[in-house]
Amino acid sequence: MVQGLVRLIVLAVMAGLAGCSTAPSGPPPELAMPAEDPLAGSPALSLVRAAEAALQQRRSADAGEKLERALAMVPDSSWLYRLLAEQRLRRDDAAGAEGFARRALRHAPPEKPYYQAALRELLATALARQGRQAAAENARARAKTLRQP
Repeated sequence: MVQGLVRLIVLAVMAGLAGCSTAPSGPPPELAMPAEDPLAGSPALSLVRAAEAALQQRRSADAGEKLERALAMVPDSSWLYRLLAEQRLRRDDAAGAEGFARRALRHAPPEKPYYQAALRELLATALARQGRQAAAENARARAKTLRQP
């Protein structure tokens, strides 16, 4: 049930970022919540569910508020920081997205290079939207390095 909820949230966020009218069949593995994330099995998941519902109703600010409340309960969740970074990008707050992406990276499991690469791509998007192209390219290069076997 938790994994299904996680998929719904990721799909809603991804669809909102891409402006898609239909959602893909499932998140890429690098965007799935790491099993060791402190959010897994936490009571904060109810807030994440409420945030997902707010996103479906196009209430991005309300979704962000609920995600921040969940983060107060689970402050070491890389996955929640990532969701907040994506939410900030949806609201055209690239600086806020950068901060949350950097925090997600700090809490990312070191044994998940593809997840870290996805976070670096998110950081690169936030940097590029701020006009910081050199920093964005650096983040993309680091993401590419993480994806190499």
